[in-house]
Amino acid sequence: MKDEIHAAAKGALVGGILDDEIYDSEIIEAFGSTKQHRGERSLDLPISSIVALRPSDFFRQGATWRSAAQGLHCEGWDRCRDSIVRYFTSNLEDSLFPAPYSYQELRIGFTGGAVYCKLGNHRTAAAKAWLASHYGEEAIFKQANCYYRPVKYSLKRLMEECIDEGSTLKFFYYTTDRFGFKNKLLRKAGIQYLVLVEHASSSCDLYILDSDSENLVPVSPGRNAVSRLLKIDFRSKCLRLDFKVVPVTLMKMMLDENPIWQDS
Repeated sequence: MKDEIHAAAKGALVGGILDDEIYDSEIIEAFGSTKQHRGERSLDLPISSIVALRPSDFFRQGATWRSAAQGLHCEGWDRCRDSIVRYFTSNLEDSLFPAPYSYQELRIGFTGGAVYCKLGNHRTAAAKAWLASHYGEEAIFKQANCYYRPVKYSLKRLMEECIDEGSTLKFFYYTTDRFGFKNKLLRKAGIQYLVLVEHASSSCDLYILDSDSENLVPVSPGRNAVSRLLKIDFRSKCLRLDFKVVPVTLMKMMLDENPIWQDS
């Protein structure tokens, strides 16, 4: 099965959907509101509509779907090849992926108009390559469990401003490692998300995205002139974190309500 999926990815149409960049599901999910109307339903989804996966060990940031599929290990998949093919081509809903160590159903999220994988990274990348190879780029995930959230209002306004003004939007989310050292600065401050806007004028605005209120809280330079000069105030330390760019194409996806959801 591994060789079959790798061959499908390698032979995919050049310039087609498998050459699209994979966006970060963590960012898209963080942009979704938990306070506004939400929805759940099973939908037929074109494989082209899913644009993001959670960060994982089988692909690097900025990778394409082609390279991600070719990076799949598919450990133990050969023993259940026929069951996996049936899974790819059947109604998904609450069905469990038949590969070893897979214990839950596929879950797909919508934030506004952006569609991402909530749970099931490996099978999503594999199915996208296999289905495109066997059924073409118009193939679908049948009756996948989908979860909708609108974009947080504060981020919606900010994205619109960034697109209009040509500013760069960047996002940082708190993650942990097994030793608890990573992101120690934010962990101590109780902060999960930071938003950075870089303007054409080289100035920038930094915000904390408050998870409870969903508001953007400006982070001002420290009051101590020496700390600001030495760049050891909290704002300066935050600006040195590894922010991820939110591409304009992804912002537009989130802002455009998805007809797949609206028409269902």
